[in-house]
Amino acid sequence: MRPWQRVVLMLVALAAPHLNGAPSSDFDRKAATLFTKNYSFHAWDETDHTVDGDDWSLPLWVQPARYSGIQISPKLVSAEFPGRIQRAVHASWRETEPAEGTFDFRSLRQEIIKESEGGNYAVKLGLGASVWETRYFQSLQDRTLIKTASGTAPLWLKHYGIPLMEEQPNKSIPFQVVNLDIFHPEYHRRYLKLIEAFGRSGIPQMKELDICYLHLVSASRGEEGAGPPVGDPRRPLYEERLRAWAEAFKGVTYKLCLVSGKEDNMKLGLKLGMGQRNGFVEHYMLHAPNPALGQELDSEGYLVVNEKCPLIAENRASGDENEEYTSSHEERFGPIATFPHRYREATLRMLQMRRNFVWAEGGPWLINSPLLHYLALELGKTAQDAPDAWCYLRESAVKGGPQGQPVKNFERWLYQRDADGARTEATEKVELPPHMFEFDRNRLYDLTARQTQMAKRQSLIRFGVDEAFLAGGPHAVAVKVTYIDRAHAEWQLESFAGTQMTAARQVTCGDSGAAKTITFILNDACFPGRGYTGLDLQIRALKGDAVIRFVRVIKLHPKPDQAAGQLQRSEKTIK
Repeated sequence: MRPWQRVVLMLVALAAPHLNGAPSSDFDRKAATLFTKNYSFHAWDETDHTVDGDDWSLPLWVQPARYSGIQISPKLVSAEFPGRIQRAVHASWRETEPAEGTFDFRSLRQEIIKESEGGNYAVKLGLGASVWETRYFQSLQDRTLIKTASGTAPLWLKHYGIPLMEEQPNKSIPFQVVNLDIFHPEYHRRYLKLIEAFGRSGIPQMKELDICYLHLVSASRGEEGAGPPVGDPRRPLYEERLRAWAEAFKGVTYKLCLVSGKEDNMKLGLKLGMGQRNGFVEHYMLHAPNPALGQELDSEGYLVVNEKCPLIAENRASGDENEEYTSSHEERFGPIATFPHRYREATLRMLQMRRNFVWAEGGPWLINSPLLHYLALELGKTAQDAPDAWCYLRESAVKGGPQGQPVKNFERWLYQRDADGARTEATEKVELPPHMFEFDRNRLYDLTARQTQMAKRQSLIRFGVDEAFLAGGPHAVAVKVTYIDRAHAEWQLESFAGTQMTAARQVTCGDSGAAKTITFILNDACFPGRGYTGLDLQIRALKGDAVIRFVRVIKLHPKPDQAAGQLQRSEKTIK
């Protein structure tokens, strides 16, 4: 048994009592061994060096994208947090139309301006409208009513005979949402008037407003959910809602976030100029693939990004939620011992999907603050202005995947592809709990690295850099390689200087079984490759097998436009 396996087994055993109903203080005791409340980040070091574990450092010139934001409590991070903190403004139909036909958006406008603080904070708006009330119970087993929270739908709607819909109670937190039937004609007609009045208010065009959720109806407290399927008699009403919202946000439809990732809904939403928001990125292999989100699989099972997808190409609002890491979430996602791995995978998946807005930790703990720091600097970047490109050499088997084919790699403008002499084997298994429903039931695990196969004369791992990130050369870059220190293996990084492939200094492993990250400073690197299979870098095993988890190529110096305009959102990308 390897050292990391012993640690996982120990933590799973530690987490087990909570599954039998231990109090939340027991969760905090375990969390204290896994997480932290002290914010920290990895400092930049522009020399050849090696560190234990991951290295999420970036050069000091890197700034967050102007059109990005992370919703997180400022108390959870320090003044050194580099990202644009996003603040949420919650409004409701009940508040903005207290009496039928009487609209008042003044307080909402004032709150948006207040929360923005002159553009220092990103602002997310939600205009809830479907909830009649939310009921809270003693427990999932005991449905004794503890309290009832007020809803978002106007009370005066009760005079129009609109049916109430008691949604399925939540499976982890004991509550039940009661919605109005939003497709009832009496509701729908008046809701369209609300949207029209909201558009006339000028709030959608406010420079202080970054994104707005286009809510529907759901059993969750976020008024999420998808539209009725094509052919459903309610479908025309759903599409009418979307068109009304697009008209209200005329000229700035990119701010709208459709809360559905389904193909038919996305097709119309993208056509209308909207962005999109998912939840549940904690289940990080969802939407692999989903062409509507620019997520596609090639013939060899690699997860590739369609950069021409309007969501990505036009820099529309693109969000996700990665906040469910509290004591109430073990029942949904599995024991606390699995949280750090799931957080890592979900964070990297959001960057692989090219997201620009994120709801981060919702509890009192920081799961991985150096990775959070890195995320804040990377959200909303394109290949042209990103400080780095990377490839996470991983593999997962997704339920319902094409002929059981695993999904390979998370990539962000750095691509690994097998070829003769460079056929890799996925390795470093991390077992997953059955709560991860998107996985193949017979392969409930992630493989978190790839290795050479010297015994089969496959001694190489090849990489290609996207030409939109860097092409030709020479360029001054740092290459960071995260590898597994095992079996006294020896390997080297090879890159181009001019037209010649040259070798950087060699790596001699020990046998700790731990992850390490080595940095190579290359002042004259050239990238002649083209496309996914083009060769720009390679790792050559010299003795034993090289086991590689993560590779980053980092620009040492910004382009002139990056240095001057990191915080400016390019309106040229908005159509």
